[in-house]
Amino acid sequence: MIVRMKEILLFTTSHSVDETVDELGKLGVVDIKEVNQPFGELIERCAEEINRTESAIAILQKDANNKNDQTTREAFNTKDPKRIISRVLKTVAIRQKCKNRLDELHQQLTWYQTWGEPIDIKDFKYLQENNIYIRLHLVDKQLAQSLTKNHCIAVFPEQSGKVPIAFFTRDASEKLNLKEAVLPELLIDDIRQQIKRKERQLAEIELFLKDQSNSITSLEDYLIFLKDRLGVQQTLEGMGDIKGRLKYLKGYIPKYTVNAFISAAEKHHWGYNISDPEKPEDVPVYIKNPKWISIINPVMKFIDIVPGYKEVDVSIYFLVAFALFFAMLVGDAGYGVVFLLITLLFRKKMASQMRFLMYVLSSTTIIWGVLSGTYFGAEEIAAIPFLNNLIIQEISSFGVDNISFMMHLSFLIGAIHLTIAHSVRLFQFINSIKALSELGWICLVWGLFFLTEQLVLGKTAPDWNNWLFIAGALLVTLFAVESKNFLKSMGISVANLPLSLISGFSDIVSYVRLFAVGMATAAVASSFNNMIVPNGILELGILDLVMAAVALFLGHGLNIALALMAVMVHGIRLNMLEFAGHLGVQFSGEAYKPFKLIASLDAFENEGTQSLTTK
Repeated sequence: MIVRMKEILLFTTSHSVDETVDELGKLGVVDIKEVNQPFGELIERCAEEINRTESAIAILQKDANNKNDQTTREAFNTKDPKRIISRVLKTVAIRQKCKNRLDELHQQLTWYQTWGEPIDIKDFKYLQENNIYIRLHLVDKQLAQSLTKNHCIAVFPEQSGKVPIAFFTRDASEKLNLKEAVLPELLIDDIRQQIKRKERQLAEIELFLKDQSNSITSLEDYLIFLKDRLGVQQTLEGMGDIKGRLKYLKGYIPKYTVNAFISAAEKHHWGYNISDPEKPEDVPVYIKNPKWISIINPVMKFIDIVPGYKEVDVSIYFLVAFALFFAMLVGDAGYGVVFLLITLLFRKKMASQMRFLMYVLSSTTIIWGVLSGTYFGAEEIAAIPFLNNLIIQEISSFGVDNISFMMHLSFLIGAIHLTIAHSVRLFQFINSIKALSELGWICLVWGLFFLTEQLVLGKTAPDWNNWLFIAGALLVTLFAVESKNFLKSMGISVANLPLSLISGFSDIVSYVRLFAVGMATAAVASSFNNMIVPNGILELGILDLVMAAVALFLGHGLNIALALMAVMVHGIRLNMLEFAGHLGVQFSGEAYKPFKLIASLDAFENEGTQSLTTK
């Protein structure tokens, strides 16, 4: 649910402002809104140091993953993170220069391999001093033959589809209209020696970076410190000023933390005012749910949406619907088992919310796959007596003509899903006449459901379906808009009703994608099986069996990827567009981000402060 917030205005004296900001950071409940735009040299320097630290950590983490020996080199003092960062970044810059130089040397070595290793480039200079110019080119075979007719050209054996030619002339300005091979700077022996030196230097650099992976933890702590120092400085610079004597800031706190804030304010002698927010659109949104609902948070963060402060938290509705949509769109118990095994295998590397979400999605997929008799798209598995007895024939993927029922089920899910949306709005406006409008929309949704079944499936709508449209249209027309001018509000509702009905009809039809995509997933899986092992696996030899296993792995891997893409496109769409649209949620909110400081940063206080104030 969305936690109710309070708006605060805090005053403190100028000489105690640093202490005030530190105490607010330790309190960790105030989402501070800037009074002034924060800027300054210290902020820029701190931001630059954060970027440098993040870069150094990323470099060391990459090299730590490749660490395969126990050789050690110089270990820098972990209490001096700035020195570690400087050495790491400088070493990486040297490594890049070394690689660039190696590329140049290899290009020069390639020149000798093309034109002949015994060549001494000093001979070219000697010939030029005697007015003999040699220009080297790599050309197509046909072009080489045509050039020899009009020029003094030596042709060499073809190499990699190109013919090396040497053009001789006494005119320094005479050139062929072709790309000329650039002469190397060094002799071939010098090139080989430099390549060996650069390769040794690169090896030392890589070893040095791997050894410094022990500093990652220290640098991560230092990064937290820097981010907190940046937050402190931005807060200080963003505060309002009253004649140089008082400083003040604005912010928001959760309602349940008001007592803790008042206690801190009285303890530290802050002036404050606490009130209800005047502008709901400016209030940050803090969503706090039970753990079993919060498992949907990874998906919400992935699509990066937050409902507005006055809107409805859709987490629980999203979780239930997303689990069902995921199961129907993937629709294969075998794939569900794959997801479950992968989750179990990598459970220690997954965040707890993501891990439990995958357990739920895997389980619902397995259940739907068992009930529909879908196991890697193989009918033979579904035909096993025990598994066959678990199949619900109306939703079976094989052997029955259930297209009409599956479309009916999809439309029914859509009608129920949209009914839940309008029911939530009904209770949201329970003390307003707009609640009657939502009741009208529930009637219209079911009227549109029966109309959809009649138009798409040919089912006869019940005789009382017309009354659903009449009652719903009247309730929506009369009570959808609250206004002192009744005729004006009714006119607006009447004008909007036709387009709303068309939109509602298309929304219900849109749910047929659950059946269509799920059926496509099963059909693609079955097609892969039939193409790779059309006669089964019993008659295959060992080599054929191995090749078939690889092909099945790749085919079903591709099908799983397509199914997951369908979940992201269709499963999320039905929640974020159809459902959220009927619920009136526009996701216009900004997440609650309280200003917090971590107390374990004392070890970096002196070094970190110095690193930000000195060059």
